[in-house]
Amino acid sequence: MMISELELEEIVEMITARIGIIPRSSHRKGIRDYLERKLSSMNADFATYKRLLVSDNDIFSELVDESTVNETYFFREERQFRFVRDKLLPIWKANFGSVPIKIWSAACSFGEEAYSLALLAKDAGIRADITASDINSRVLRHCESGVFLSKSIRSVDGCSFMNLLRPYTKEGGKIEFGSEIRSCIKTRKLNLAEIDSPFSDALLPHGQNIVFLRNVFIYFSQDLRARILHAISEKCMAPGGCLFVSMSEIAQLDATVMPDSFDKISDGSVFYFRKKGGA
Repeated sequence: MMISELELEEIVEMITARIGIIPRSSHRKGIRDYLERKLSSMNADFATYKRLLVSDNDIFSELVDESTVNETYFFREERQFRFVRDKLLPIWKANFGSVPIKIWSAACSFGEEAYSLALLAKDAGIRADITASDINSRVLRHCESGVFLSKSIRSVDGCSFMNLLRPYTKEGGKIEFGSEIRSCIKTRKLNLAEIDSPFSDALLPHGQNIVFLRNVFIYFSQDLRARILHAISEKCMAPGGCLFVSMSEIAQLDATVMPDSFDKISDGSVFYFRKKGGA
C-alpha cells in the first residue's frame, strides 16, 4: 500500500508536534517504508490509521520507536570520556568520597553511552547512580538487558577504552554486563519535547552532577532547544553540574538558546557547559 507525499508530511508533522523531532529528508524514507508496511499489515487505509494514532497510545508509540534514530557505540567522542575520567571523576572522589555521583544519559538510545559512563565510574572506584532515558521503549528494553553485539565498538573512536570492556566480552565479540554494572543504571521513558511540562516533573532525574545530551539537538527547533536546556538547568542539574553535548552541536547552542545559568567551558579540545553556583 503506497502513501502519498502529502500523507507522509501529515505523519511527519504529527511526530514533530508530539515529540519535537524534525526528521531529515534521508530519514523520511524509513518512515515511509514503515507506514506502508504497517498499513498493509493492518489492511487499513491512511485515514483510519491516522485516527488510531490520535486515539491509541500504543500505536503512536510503535510509530515513535520506528521513527527515532538510534545509532551509537561505546565511548563515542572519546575525548569527552577522557575528560570525565581524568578531570571530573578524580575531583568528585577527592571531595565527596563514597557519595554516589548522579549521571544522566538523556538520550541513551540502546545504552552504550550509559554503560560507558558506568564503566568509568567503576574504574575510578566511585559509586554512580545513572539514569538512562529515551522516548523509544524498544531501545530502553535493550539497555536494561546489558547485552551488546560487536557492532557497538568502533576500531578508532573509543578504542582507547577497550580495556574496560574486555572483562565483559564473550566469544564472538558479544558484550554482556553483569548485575554489578546493570544495577547502577535505571531506565526511564521520557519525551524531551515535554520536559518543561508539570506532568514530566515526576519522571525527571534531579540533582544531576553530569548530564550527557548528545546528537539530538540537530533534530530540534531553536525554540525546543531553548526549552529543553532551560528545563535541564532549572529542574535537573545540581549547582556546578556539567552538561555535555556532541562536539558538532556546540556551535548551535549559542546565547539565544543557552540559559544564563550555564557557563561555557573550554578544556583543551573539550567544550562543555557548567551550571553556575557550585565548584
